[in-house]
Amino acid sequence: MKKLLLFVFMMLCLSVYSQSNDARFTVIKVGNKYSKEALTAAFQKADMCGHYYFSKSNDITFDDGSVVRLFSKKEMSQSPALSDNCYITDDTIMVKNIVWSITSNGYIAKGYNSSMNAKHESDKL
Repeated sequence: MKKLLLFVFMMLCLSVYSQSNDARFTVIKVGNKYSKEALTAAFQKADMCGHYYFSKSNDITFDDGSVVRLFSKKEMSQSPALSDNCYITDDTIMVKNIVWSITSNGYIAKGYNSSMNAKHESDKL
């Protein structure tokens, strides 16, 4: 029985270690539309190059209030390196009107809020 418990404990530790060794993101908050598993699966298959900073993390907020934190290059120093093209300078400001969501087939979608221009606003009245 002791050997079985030791084996289970070792497998659990190895599993946690192997997952944390390649970490490029973490789920900070789960909203009301996407589960933690759905968020994790979507980010594992997503190419987020251009959204990582060199020395600060980047929080991605989804349309349901979920928040996923992308680690910086500095924080990922133990993980397999991404190309330097995947990182942006720390003084780069992300566009505020991005609407992040997960599609029905599990991919991350990046959209933008749009507003009607003045001509269309007057036509609406």
